[in-house]
Amino acid sequence: PYPQGTSFSISANTSPWCSPSNTHSCTDEFAAVDSIQHVRYSQGNKYYYDTNTKMLYIRVIMFPLTYTGDNLNSPTAMWHLWDLDDPNNKPWDKREHALDRYSFSGITLPKYSTGNYLQITADCNQGSASSYCTNTPSYVEPQVCPLGYVQVSYDKCCVSAESTNCVDFTAPPTNSPTTLPTFGPNSNLFYNPGFEDSTLTPWYANGGTVQINAVRHSGSRSALCKDRTASWMGVEQDMIAGGGRFVANAKYRVSCWAKLKNAVSATIKMTLRTEDDNGPQWKGVSKAINNNSWTFVEGGLTVDSTGTLAAAKLYVNGPSSGVEFWVDDVSAVLIP
Repeated sequence: PYPQGTSFSISANTSPWCSPSNTHSCTDEFAAVDSIQHVRYSQGNKYYYDTNTKMLYIRVIMFPLTYTGDNLNSPTAMWHLWDLDDPNNKPWDKREHALDRYSFSGITLPKYSTGNYLQITADCNQGSASSYCTNTPSYVEPQVCPLGYVQVSYDKCCVSAESTNCVDFTAPPTNSPTTLPTFGPNSNLFYNPGFEDSTLTPWYANGGTVQINAVRHSGSRSALCKDRTASWMGVEQDMIAGGGRFVANAKYRVSCWAKLKNAVSATIKMTLRTEDDNGPQWKGVSKAINNNSWTFVEGGLTVDSTGTLAAAKLYVNGPSSGVEFWVDDVSAVLIP
């Protein structure tokens, strides 16, 4: 545990011969979030310090040997959650994939990288905890197996090496936590903002069809909006359900990344539909997008309300009937 008041600087770093450019970065600074769940939902570049347990949490992911960000899903170099099949787009590097890999008998695993590393710098307060900063804490071997069992392999504990009396470890983690995250003042208020869950929930189609798709801005998935017969159709999330994340008369900074599939250019919108004592109201932000690259859409929206705020739903829409588009990395943050 880290003493109360400790500040952190955490970064991912790659090989010393890396030269940063618009297409590839060499280091990425992690940002603080306000819950373990937000770390679990992240692209692997977030951290959380629990002031109650004094524990630091990060999500350790594999990133390429020779860079920490690329322009595979964005106009400039950006960190993202790499997939095992992501291509290596450095022209001078002959490796086919961003993550070195090894395949044998139908099983493919990423290779260990020797040049890249995570660096965690903890700045402790001086005073009663100053000895913590100057002395190395004693190492305590973690208790892996229950009492009476010994570790016989990386993920197996048995009474003895030859015994069949073994412990079943818990099931491997799901893509996302089963409990929804709590939110702080700087949190992204969308659930499943990058569509990384195995299901679309709690997103849904506001007309037409919405599918989880492998084409993405970051991570491994996005939402594809198709079978649209009107411009207002797209992907939607209820921002009151699940804890009242949008509240009356508050302002939010909303954003997303979007890309067209079967049209050269169109206008995309992030539309907020609210309902109060005066009935339904609509407002939104918009931007021109294309089919060549992902476009960042951003703007401010105020939840104006008279009387009781009965509904607040935000959906991505805009292109004309028949136009299909991808949406990814949707965000809404409260503006103080």
